[in-house]
Amino acid sequence: MRGISFAFLLVLGPSALANEKTALTLGVFPYVTPVQLSVFHTPLKDYLAKSLGRPVTLVTAPDLNSFVDRTREGQYDIIITAPHLGRLAETRDGYKRVVQTSHTVQGFFLARKDSGIHKIGDLNGKTVMIAQKVSIVYQMAEHTLRENGLVPGESVTIIETRTHNNAMLAPLRGEADASVTGKLLWYVLDDERKDQMRVIGTTEEAPGFLLMAHPRLAAQDIEKIKKLLLDFHREPGSESYFTTNGYEKFQPVDDRAMKGLDPYTQIFLKPAGP
Repeated sequence: MRGISFAFLLVLGPSALANEKTALTLGVFPYVTPVQLSVFHTPLKDYLAKSLGRPVTLVTAPDLNSFVDRTREGQYDIIITAPHLGRLAETRDGYKRVVQTSHTVQGFFLARKDSGIHKIGDLNGKTVMIAQKVSIVYQMAEHTLRENGLVPGESVTIIETRTHNNAMLAPLRGEADASVTGKLLWYVLDDERKDQMRVIGTTEEAPGFLLMAHPRLAAQDIEKIKKLLLDFHREPGSESYFTTNGYEKFQPVDDRAMKGLDPYTQIFLKPAGP
C-alpha cells in the first residue's frame, strides 16, 4: 500500500498479501501500539475475511495526523477510528457510516496513590501527560482543566505523547505528576499497576469508536459489512473480542451524536498559520 510502511503491514498481521488486489484494507487509528492493535482487532479482521470470502489486511499509521492524512487519501477501505475522526472522514472525505461501538469515549485523569494529588484542582503547578493534541481525549481534557480553573501552559503543564497507553503510565514512570487516558484502557489495565494509581477526575463523554467505509465501496457491500458487524456479538467466540476491547457490541450510528462531534473536528479544519 502506497504511503503505508511495510513495518506497519508486517506488525499488524500477514493477511493474504499475495491476494492484495482483492483485499479489503481495515485501518485502525493508533490509540495504542501496533502490536496491541493487532491483538485487539485481529479477531474482527478474521471474522470479516471469513464472512465476506475475501482477505482483509489490518493496518495503522504512526500517529493520528498520519492516520487522518491516509484516511483523506483513501488508503483505507474501512476505518475503525476515534469519534471525531469518523465525523471528519464523513463530512470532509465522504466516508459512509457503518456502525459505532456501544461504549463511550471519556478521559480519566490519573495520579499515583502515594502522591498528594486527589482531585483535578490539585494539578495546579503540576505536569500532566496526554496523548496527541488532535485526539478527542486531549481536547476534552483541556476543557475539563479550564472548567476547574486551570490554564494549560500556565497553571498546568501538558506533556504530549504518542499514545493513550503511553500517557496512562507516565506517573508510574516518573515522567509526569498525572496523566489522562481513555477509560477503556484504564478498565483493562492490570490490577498490579491499577492499584498504584487513582482516578482524580474525568472528562465529559463522547460517542464510541466509529467504523466508516470509503465511498468507493459499493452501497450493497457497505450494507453487508454493516449487517455482519451488527451481528458479530452473536457469533460464537466473539465474546473475547468485545471483552478485550471493552465493547458490548456494535450498534447503528447515532445522527445526533455525530453532529455533536463537529466542535472536535475544527482542529483539522483551521487554516495553517503563517
